[in-house]
Amino acid sequence: LRRGRGTTCRHRHVESWRRRYPEENRNYAVGYDESTAESSSAVESKDTVARALVVGGGPAGLATAIMLAQKGWKVRVVEKRDAPPPPSDASYTSNPDRSYNLGVSARGQTVLDRLGVLENVLKFASFNYGRQTWDENGNTKLQLRKAESYQAICIQRDRLTGVLLEAARTYSSIEIEHNVEVSSITWNSSGPQVSLGEEEKVFPDLLVGADGFNSKVAKALESEGVSPIKVKTFEDKNTRVYKTVPLDYDLDKSCDFRRDLNFSVLSQNGAEVTLEVLPTAEGKGVGVCLYKPGNKAVELAASAEKAKELFVENFPQFSTVIPDSAFGAFASQRDQRLPVFQVALNSLVGPKTVCIGDAIHTVKPYFGLGVNSAFEDVGAFANALEGVEPGNLASEDLEKSLDSYSSQHKENCAALVRMSRSFDGGFLTFVLPIILDSIFSKIFPKLFGPISIRMLQQHELPFGKASFIKRRDRALQVAILSAVLYAIVR
Repeated sequence: LRRGRGTTCRHRHVESWRRRYPEENRNYAVGYDESTAESSSAVESKDTVARALVVGGGPAGLATAIMLAQKGWKVRVVEKRDAPPPPSDASYTSNPDRSYNLGVSARGQTVLDRLGVLENVLKFASFNYGRQTWDENGNTKLQLRKAESYQAICIQRDRLTGVLLEAARTYSSIEIEHNVEVSSITWNSSGPQVSLGEEEKVFPDLLVGADGFNSKVAKALESEGVSPIKVKTFEDKNTRVYKTVPLDYDLDKSCDFRRDLNFSVLSQNGAEVTLEVLPTAEGKGVGVCLYKPGNKAVELAASAEKAKELFVENFPQFSTVIPDSAFGAFASQRDQRLPVFQVALNSLVGPKTVCIGDAIHTVKPYFGLGVNSAFEDVGAFANALEGVEPGNLASEDLEKSLDSYSSQHKENCAALVRMSRSFDGGFLTFVLPIILDSIFSKIFPKLFGPISIRMLQQHELPFGKASFIKRRDRALQVAILSAVLYAIVR
């Protein structure tokens, strides 16, 4: 019997299904629709049975699959893209296009540790102990972090996915398929109905939308009217695009760059490009050049020679550690866009459906909050599922757990996007608040919190609470400054 096609051995399959599932659970069997059981091409062979269907095979989706498997669920993961190479593959060292680096802080690491996969991730990651910056005049500043129980790490996104993919494949209850596209999602009284490709239909007990920005699951919940969820996409008022470039510090034996720092460099010759570099496990670097669309200096760097000239003139401290082959690759790269801000409002769930990660909160990757907040979603969902028995499908425990996850977590999602958007603004929404927070927290440390970025990096502090503290701080600052100004004027 081919998956989701034809009726070969149909009657024998239906009898097998009847033996496998008790009467009260039949409507939840993946691929089964009792009204068309004898003739529908939606009939599935039993090897496709999966109580939970996870749409999206990135870090968030795979972490969710592992969590559900540990709780006794049978899980099927479908991903529309190709599978990444194994984490030990040489391409992660030689090809920066493989993926840009991610910073995984204590927020994400605590969840990975809870899932039992952190040790595997650390094998392919670089610890990060601080940041070194250069301004447009070449002046440098070093900021070191103190050692922590969960020290920040850097790892390429595809490599992180590869590690989690290997971990998920160790569970016999997890089935993972790549190059599988979701074509439609609807809901009836029994729950979600998902069409995969042109012919296959599945009817999971739980549908997980981990399919990122413009999530099909989240958008379907809204368009079908089965959830109060509303996906809001914000206009990008500070558009940036990027190209990647590898750094190999062994090319210049005289260079003394630390290989456990991230670097941020402003262009020194007016190119209006920022180079952000994160370390890899092999002691090399993955550089991301950020600039506005239509940047003239980047457009002129259309050949290997011109690209090298761009780096020599604007980033001289790094020009000797960029392989010659990388300049031609840089010149031929297309501009890649950063995601725009997006948030799910009112609800994060629907009937037997839950959304996590970028599906409910998409932010720009400036401060390493994207993947860490996605892992926090997994942890929050795991907490909400405590006590739910995967085999007890007649109970209302699952719906109560989904409602609990949504009601307790949706403000954290909204707060994350709201605060991250303020970082993407100009002087009034980003620079001025940092100045005020720095002054007031230093003078009144027990009354005012630290700057917003540091608060969001405190893993024990929920985003919603951090946002509340900042709103309170801002109100107190305005009151104090108004009183001082009034006294001066008088």
